Amino acid sequence: MSSMKRFLNRNRKSETSDRESLTSRNLAPTTSNSTTESHDESVNALQPMFDSSHNDVGEAVPSSFHFNNDMSLNLNPSISNTNSKQATSVFTKDSEYMDKSLFSRGQSRKTYSTKQSSYKSGTSNSSGKKEAFHYSQPLQILNIPEEANEVNRTPYETIADKLCTLYDDLAYIMNQYNNSLINLTTAVINSIDCFKRFVSFIDTINNPSSLDWNFTTFNNSNVRRIMKIYLNFYDNLLRDEVYIKLKLLLVKNFNDFTQTLNSRSSSVAPATITKPQNFAVGNNKGLSLPNEDVLERIIEKISSTAISMKEQNGSFIAPITRGLSKDLNILCLYFGYPDPTDYHYKLTQTLHELYDDIHVVVIKNQIELASSGAKAEASPITKLTSFESYHNPNNVGSSAAPISANQKFKLPFRIPTDAQRPPMSLSLSVENSSRTSGTVGGYIYPIIDIKKQPHLESYASSKFAITCGHVCLDTTNTATTEYPHVSAPSSVLISLYKQAVAQQYQKVACHADEAMFADSKIAYGAVLKQLEEIFPLKRVKVTDPKTKQEKYEVRNLPKNRFGQIIWGERTLINAKKDTEDKEESANANANAEKRLSDLAIIKVNKNLVCDQNFLGDDIQFNEFDPALMFDNLYVRKVINLTRYSPKQLDLNIDEVDSSLSSNTAEVAKNYSGLSVFKYGSTTKFTKGTLNGIKLVYWLDGAIHSSEFIVNSLENNSAFAAGGDSGSWILTKLEDIEDDSYSKGLGVLGMLHSYDGEFKQFGLFTPICEILQRLEEVTSIRWGVVGCSPAAKDVVDEDEDDEGSSTNDEGDFDSDNESHEDLEGADPPDID
Repeated sequence: MSSMKRFLNRNRKSETSDRESLTSRNLAPTTSNSTTESHDESVNALQPMFDSSHNDVGEAVPSSFHFNNDMSLNLNPSISNTNSKQATSVFTKDSEYMDKSLFSRGQSRKTYSTKQSSYKSGTSNSSGKKEAFHYSQPLQILNIPEEANEVNRTPYETIADKLCTLYDDLAYIMNQYNNSLINLTTAVINSIDCFKRFVSFIDTINNPSSLDWNFTTFNNSNVRRIMKIYLNFYDNLLRDEVYIKLKLLLVKNFNDFTQTLNSRSSSVAPATITKPQNFAVGNNKGLSLPNEDVLERIIEKISSTAISMKEQNGSFIAPITRGLSKDLNILCLYFGYPDPTDYHYKLTQTLHELYDDIHVVVIKNQIELASSGAKAEASPITKLTSFESYHNPNNVGSSAAPISANQKFKLPFRIPTDAQRPPMSLSLSVENSSRTSGTVGGYIYPIIDIKKQPHLESYASSKFAITCGHVCLDTTNTATTEYPHVSAPSSVLISLYKQAVAQQYQKVACHADEAMFADSKIAYGAVLKQLEEIFPLKRVKVTDPKTKQEKYEVRNLPKNRFGQIIWGERTLINAKKDTEDKEESANANANAEKRLSDLAIIKVNKNLVCDQNFLGDDIQFNEFDPALMFDNLYVRKVINLTRYSPKQLDLNIDEVDSSLSSNTAEVAKNYSGLSVFKYGSTTKFTKGTLNGIKLVYWLDGAIHSSEFIVNSLENNSAFAAGGDSGSWILTKLEDIEDDSYSKGLGVLGMLHSYDGEFKQFGLFTPICEILQRLEEVTSIRWGVVGCSPAAKDVVDEDEDDEGSSTNDEGDFDSDNESHEDLEGADPPDID
């Protein structure tokens, strides 16, 4: 018990002596982070960490504590000062870097704590007593001076950095919208503000017209990414009508932004506001966009896929470019559906983020055949359909003024100036067709060697016209005619025009005030009479759609029959690839892309002279293009559009040897972006641009691939429509680099389909594939009239055969109305 008391007394004495030693030291209280904290007890309870300092021999020095870092332990040479004998460490209280601490922002905001791990950046307290330094290390900021090269930077480099910043801002806005942090309206408004800030920055550049910069989607990746964000707003997010005002505001500000991308146009106010438009891949000749090869491989894979699928009839995928001009456009996958659903929009949205410079859009559109489907109602043979039946139906005298037959009226379809020399691009239909009409493409001839093929001598001097098979193979007409005759101009268009004029004539003839409408009656009567003089009435065998029985009708047809169909097809075939290895060729053809063979050949009447593919002189083509005159009205060359496809790699080989040959000699010429035109019986003369990649479409239960034309921006009308099927796609040889000094026209292919909603795409079959298909079917090589044949196609006595074009099959009786004979256009012998 007594030992316990002695222990407690000893402990109480030690606490008293410790308290006295604490109060005798130069230890000042520090300010806490909390203003209400009391410091009296905390200071008395603290013991100093360093009681004294030591000299070099280890003797204690009872002075106030002052601490300097050992510079030999400083491993960072950038903060050492070897010239100073007493170097102040950055970790000490006297260091000026203490004021740069991340946790202190000026003397007025400094905070202190009584904890041992805290520190002070001040050197004295409010009482003036020197404070003891605490060992804790503040977080320092390394101040690296920025490179002051702004003066030496060119405007091009500065604007390029601003474009990068602009894209980052727009990408951040889109990320906020995709994560539902902001709504669509806010996203658009914020994007517009970003464009305005960029334009304001360009305005600060002094005299921009004297400087030189030009940013396009072909030389700057940020411009491509910005263009994609803008197109995504315009085509996808703002497609509803409720956003029309917001969309127009976005278009206006984006146009202002694009004006600043060129130093020459940045100071000029835009004359018009341009909306996004479609362009062909390769429209900017000599320049290409990244990932064009990616799209080409995607389309090739889709066209050659063997996977069964089902999609809306007429839906398609067109790889094009979309933007504001030829210099400001990006790659685009154009999805067209007759009736797009939410599934289609969601499906394409997943593809949108795969590439940051490829746009994806879904549009209501579909592929349709380019043949007209108008209904032409012909009158039965028992009724009078001549002009006299309209002018004098009761066969009694009339007081109407006599009709002058010399008065000429321009018909709404082409009439050749010389009936014996029909030009290209005439309207065409089967004589007994009730609704289907198309266009004559041009003329071809068989290349026959008389010595090797004497049985084909009768066809050596024959000429053939080609058009689309679906024009001649009219499924609505079931008349049993083995080789149906065709009419050029189209009998369907003639009947429709006559019906329209006859209705107007009867309307004015039955009017009460005959004196007022006397001139109109004479005019309409003159048109009807002129029509019957040019196209007399003839009998035509047709099938009644109700009774399915054959009967005869009378129709207005040309005096000279154009010819007879000897062969035609509309089927899906595999695009063959020629390779040296037969086994490899078989495998390649089995997985080849599917293409449509839609063509028909017509043996032209021997009385008609078709020795040239001539555009014709009945139309002033130089009104459409000043260069289309003289030699540039004749077709002189076949343009080979065979696409290059890389050789398939055999992954099973053990070593790499010479069997994998170079394909440089096999690469076909690239005609991407070539300016082309066509003349169809419906849309007449239209211009466009050849797209660099094919499109794929779903039609009649199968996947098809086809070359196509994108409508030219200069052409405000449609590129193609119903009734243009069969028209040839032509180009001027002077527009081709290798033939820049040549005169004449080159033929690329034959139109067969178009997009029905906007009529801006024209699908065609290359003429080289047509000639190849005809050779496969007939075992005869074919050439285009007026074009130089290939070296392998030159045969002996060719000139003699060309000059022996005589009417060896008898004279053609143009007045014969019976279709029982096949005069003037005999079909070939069929084995």
